[in-house]
Amino acid sequence: MNKNLDGYIGGLKTLPTPPGVLLSLITLFQQPDRDIDDIAELIRQDPSLTAGVLRHANSAYCLPDEPIVEVFEAIAWVGFAQVYQAVLAKLASQSLQLPKGACGIDVDQLWHHSAIAGVCAGAIAKRVGENEGLAFTAGLLHDVGKIVLSLAEGEEYTALAKKVGAGGSAMQEAEEIHFGFGHAEVGASLLGRWGLSKRITEPVARHHQVNCGQPEDKICAVVSLGNIMAHAADGTLLGGDYDSERAASAMRVLRLGQDDLAAILDGAQKDIAQMTGLMGAAAK
Repeated sequence: MNKNLDGYIGGLKTLPTPPGVLLSLITLFQQPDRDIDDIAELIRQDPSLTAGVLRHANSAYCLPDEPIVEVFEAIAWVGFAQVYQAVLAKLASQSLQLPKGACGIDVDQLWHHSAIAGVCAGAIAKRVGENEGLAFTAGLLHDVGKIVLSLAEGEEYTALAKKVGAGGSAMQEAEEIHFGFGHAEVGASLLGRWGLSKRITEPVARHHQVNCGQPEDKICAVVSLGNIMAHAADGTLLGGDYDSERAASAMRVLRLGQDDLAAILDGAQKDIAQMTGLMGAAAK
């Protein structure tokens, strides 16, 4: 841990605090013997999440034979992984926001990108034999450090984002020059303070780099590549030359080629659409 960063995080008066259900959901999902009853009970604690899950289970996406009226039944019908992804994304986007009128980045845009990055990371993980849920979780939370920096630095961070652009490695590098550390390390530090394991914090800390020779290289490469694919999801596969060196490094670590990425991205489009539908339903 960077001592300067540790002191910086520890000295902040306003740190994002997640709802207990979000941390409980992440913890339950990582358990190999997780019980759908426990997951359903967590969702039932929030009426809006319950309504959203039921609404989606009865939507045109899922086409049940008969109306679904219970959360457990909805999870069984839609699929636990899909419900987990959408509920976690909705909880994170609802709870980790900036106060009204505060300076900083566009948080709604951040969560839209982060949700897609999570889905892409999960799809890559499934392809290369890594933990899909772990990859989704790290991908979803990879940019929370930007929220921390927005809260702490306000107009100064807004000006920096406008100067270099809020996305990509350029912002990480500008933050490191300006503050001594970037949003990747800040986000990982925050998540560690929440009690999340290194299996999640390490890919968050390293999503703008791909090193060799470390135990976490593979999952870090998954999340890094998922982030790149999310940035390029509305255009060509990797956005032309967008972050091409980092993308190539991640692909080497994962032993993936361009054809593999094309297939992964094509398959992920359906999951992105489904999760977006469930997130939208949960908001109504």
